[in-house]
Amino acid sequence: MEDVVLKFGVFREILTDGAPELAGKTIEQLVLMLQSKQINPVPYRPQMIGLVERFHRSWKDCVAMYMANEQQNDRNLWVKFAVYAYNSAQHSTVALSPNELMMGRRLRPPNELLRRMETTEAGELMAYHEKLLVAMTKNHECAAKAMEKEQRRQTRYYNRKTKQKREFRPGDRVWLYNPPRGPKATKFVHKWMGPMRVVESAGYENFLLQREDKSGAPETLIAHMSFLVSYHLPTLLLQQAATDIKAQLDYEDQGGESTDEPTDRAPVRAATAGRTSRKDGRRQKRRRGTMADTGGDSAEDTRLVEGRRRRRRNKAGQYVLEYELLPVSDERHGDAIGDGQHGNAVGERLWLSVGDYERLCQSGRVMEDSHEGEAV
Repeated sequence: MEDVVLKFGVFREILTDGAPELAGKTIEQLVLMLQSKQINPVPYRPQMIGLVERFHRSWKDCVAMYMANEQQNDRNLWVKFAVYAYNSAQHSTVALSPNELMMGRRLRPPNELLRRMETTEAGELMAYHEKLLVAMTKNHECAAKAMEKEQRRQTRYYNRKTKQKREFRPGDRVWLYNPPRGPKATKFVHKWMGPMRVVESAGYENFLLQREDKSGAPETLIAHMSFLVSYHLPTLLLQQAATDIKAQLDYEDQGGESTDEPTDRAPVRAATAGRTSRKDGRRQKRRRGTMADTGGDSAEDTRLVEGRRRRRRNKAGQYVLEYELLPVSDERHGDAIGDGQHGNAVGERLWLSVGDYERLCQSGRVMEDSHEGEAV
């Protein structure tokens, strides 16, 4: 009241940053008494009041230059000096000082008092008043041109990496980003609130939203578009997801073809007998062999040697490791394995999962592959 209203007059609007000390009963009664209007930005969106936030930065730097106490508890002694320095300094945006735009004249710094300067008579009051009005009008025109030029420059640099990727219209359903806060908030709490429906635009990229996740009286709130995402996936993403699912189903229908990755042969372990292989040359759908595929008591006498390993994608879309086992007859244990004649063995190649492969390790029927020099 004393520093603003009684010096410069009653304000029409007051823009605050939503601080608790500026949103109490005192400010409310002051605004009501002066018949003014208080404007608060959207919570957690300081970009809405960039002018105020930028002034806070300059104000803190200016006050810090005057404070000599390391405890920084004497700032109230230097506030008026900082105000004088701020009002007398030339601003880069308008290329003029605040006092020139408000009072029509420039404040003299202390160093000008040391130099002899010309003095002019004020003359008649009406002539001085006309001269003052012309000077202030010219200052305002120059400030408007300088501000427009500076804003274009800042916009050009800001828009280099900033693109508006989301567009919302009345009737669209959205999610609102609302992370939990407070001492009782946990990381398992859902961070998105909704669904909500866009009612109308509130200006400055803000939207009026109506909640649809609660029954009863409709609840509305205002949020910035940076906290909103579409409730439905874009059409292009849906088409891409459908294409990926169809390709995966076709892959599984064809037998799950995968790229075989030949590796060094591992130890020979006991396994079950394989099924008779097909000789028609066509690709046969591969199936994982299990311990239940045995054909009687002869399975106990059948040995398998590991040939290759491969990776394949299962139905869940994850890569799993499989082992290729080649059956070898009893009478050729010594020659077939030692000579590497795995292709002449009885039965077909058997692909086993890691679980089945590990169960064979516990069977106790283990052979050493002398050709590879590995043993278990």
